[in-house]
Amino acid sequence: MKSSIFIAASGAILAAASPMLERRRLFVETEVVVQFVTVTVSGGSTIAANQAKVVPPATSIPIPVPTPAPVVVAPAAPLASSPPPPPPPPSPSPSPPPAPVAPVVVKPSLSPSPAPAASPQVAAAAAPANDYQAIALQNHNVHRSNHSAGDLTWGDSYAGFAQQLASKCVFKHDLEIGGGGYGQNLAMVARSNSPEEIGPNNAVGQAASNFWYNGEFNSFVEYGSPSPNQDTFKDWGHFSQVVWKGTQQVGCASQFCPAGTIVKTMGSWFTVCNYFPQGNVGGSFDKNVLRPLGRPTVTFQES
Repeated sequence: MKSSIFIAASGAILAAASPMLERRRLFVETEVVVQFVTVTVSGGSTIAANQAKVVPPATSIPIPVPTPAPVVVAPAAPLASSPPPPPPPPSPSPSPPPAPVAPVVVKPSLSPSPAPAASPQVAAAAAPANDYQAIALQNHNVHRSNHSAGDLTWGDSYAGFAQQLASKCVFKHDLEIGGGGYGQNLAMVARSNSPEEIGPNNAVGQAASNFWYNGEFNSFVEYGSPSPNQDTFKDWGHFSQVVWKGTQQVGCASQFCPAGTIVKTMGSWFTVCNYFPQGNVGGSFDKNVLRPLGRPTVTFQES
């Protein structure tokens, strides 16, 4: 039996003093503290799939891999029989020589067919060398694709700023490290039973997929509005930053914080992700938070 707590907060850039009237940028910091006490029997848990209110995602199903069309080799046409020669001189029957021709012609056609199948695998294998980077990028980009947003790339400098903040073990936004100019999402997960074993990879995967995206997906409904109602921003501000079309880079860090730092009685993992260019810009939501395509919901499974 173990107890666990999850807290998330988002840093946002919104319109200036009058966000709904003119397109300017203003930082609005919101912090949401949500405490869950969960009793579990086995390690790890799965968050139920979200259903979109506008265009609900389809039930999670395995994506079928197209099977290459079978190569059909047509048998060589039978050779036309020639009329018997007019002169009577005896000679061996001409039918045996053509027989070996068929294998010589057909055999080469079989070898090149498997070659094209290998090329997609090489491209798909390209991924960041660092496992943490790969998990952070994958658990952002899989959701961005559902909103017609391009893949993010890893920003080393923004990851460095994130590490500086995470290492303080103070659950609070700081957008001044490195001069600012970027967006920021925060998350924290804690548990009483061996919290160190969660690890940074699980911490960032859960934060991006299960907390920031799936946890807030149903709360954002004003697709097409340039300036959604900011009274509900705390309910969807992480989600909108994750899928913000104009954002191109992300840099994250996950830090273990012992009991007595963020959580009084439990060790925790503090995750910070910085985004550039920043999202949540007032007057631009209609162009940057696009309607979901209805793809299957993806959750992160702790390993």
